[in-house]
Amino acid sequence: MKVRDGKEGKEEKKILKKVEKAEEKEVRFKQTLRALPDGVVLMSQNWEIQWLNPMAERDLQLDAVTDIGKKIHTCYPNGEFLNKVTSGDETLQTITLEGRIIEIRVISAGSKYRILVTRDVTEQKRSEDFRRDFVANVSHELRTPLTVIKGFLELAEDWPLNSQQLKHLDLMYEQVERMGALVNDLLTLSRLERDSAPAAKEPIDLTVLLTDAAVDGRFISQGHHSIVVDHIEKVNILGDIIEMKSAVTNLVSNAVRYTPQGGTIVVSSFFNDEGLVISVKDNGIGIAAEAIPRVTERFYRVDKSRSRETGGTGLGLAIVKHVLFRHQARLKILSELGKGTDFQIILPKDRVEKIV
Repeated sequence: MKVRDGKEGKEEKKILKKVEKAEEKEVRFKQTLRALPDGVVLMSQNWEIQWLNPMAERDLQLDAVTDIGKKIHTCYPNGEFLNKVTSGDETLQTITLEGRIIEIRVISAGSKYRILVTRDVTEQKRSEDFRRDFVANVSHELRTPLTVIKGFLELAEDWPLNSQQLKHLDLMYEQVERMGALVNDLLTLSRLERDSAPAAKEPIDLTVLLTDAAVDGRFISQGHHSIVVDHIEKVNILGDIIEMKSAVTNLVSNAVRYTPQGGTIVVSSFFNDEGLVISVKDNGIGIAAEAIPRVTERFYRVDKSRSRETGGTGLGLAIVKHVLFRHQARLKILSELGKGTDFQIILPKDRVEKIV
C-alpha cells in the first residue's frame, strides 16, 4: 500500500503501524492458544464458531477448516453436550463423548462472544479409579489378617507374662488397633469417592449429633482437655446420619490431637446468611495460612510427629470433605498459628429443618 507524503502520509503511517502491531498481537495470541493443553473454542453469542485450537478439534471432533462459521448445534448434535454447553452454567461440567471423558466450561467473553474450554480427563479418571479400587481391595485384604492377629493378642493376655512382655503385648495391640483404624478410614474414603450422589435427607437431631461427638472427643482426650458444648440450634439436619456423625466426630478428634493438654475445645452451632454453621473451635497449635488449602488432602499432616503420637490416620479431614460434598455443604477453616483453629461445617438451608 502506497503512503502519501506530507501530514496525511504521517497519519497513515501511524495507522499502519498500529494495524501491524494489532495483527502481530493477534498472531502471538493465537499461537499461544494453539499451544495450550486445553481446548479453546471462540463463539459468538448465537453459538457460531469463530475460531478453535487443535486441542478443541481433538476433544470435540471438530474441523477448523470446515466448521468455522457454523453453529455448534449443527457441528456436534450430541444432546448431553448441547444441553450442558447452552445451559448458561459457567461451572465445570463433565460429559462423555465417544468413550472419552471431557470436562467443559463455557465462559462469557463480553457482550459479543463466548469461550468454550475443554479438557480430556479420560486417563486421569482411569488412574483415579485404579488407585481407588486398589486401595479398597488392599484394605479389604488387610482386614482378615488384622482380625487374626488381634485375636491372638487377646488370647495372649491370659498367658503368664512378665512386665516387659506385657509392655510389648500392649504395644503390639496398640499398633494393630491403629492399623485397623487406618483400614476402616481407607474403606470409608473409597466408598465416599465412588458415591458422589447427594446424600439422603433423613432427619438428624443436631443436639444428639453434637452431644455424641463431644462424648467421643472426651473418650479420645482421656480427660486431658475441656470439651464444651456451647450452643445448639433446635433443628434437624437432613442428611445421612452415619456420614454426618463421622464428619463432626472427625473434627472433634482432630481438635483433640492438635490441642495441647489442658486446652479447650468448644462445639457449637449458629445460623448465618448461608445456612447452619457447626463450629468445632480449639485453642491449640493452629495452622499456617499456606497449609490450610492442603489440610483436607489424604495423609496430609500439619504436625507429623504430633498426629502420629496421638494415633491419627491422616484421613479424617479428607473424609469430612467428601461427606460435606454429598450434603452440598462446605468446610470453612479459620486459624492462627499458636492461637487455635475453628473448623466450620456450613450446611445449606435446604438441609436444615426446625424442630416443631
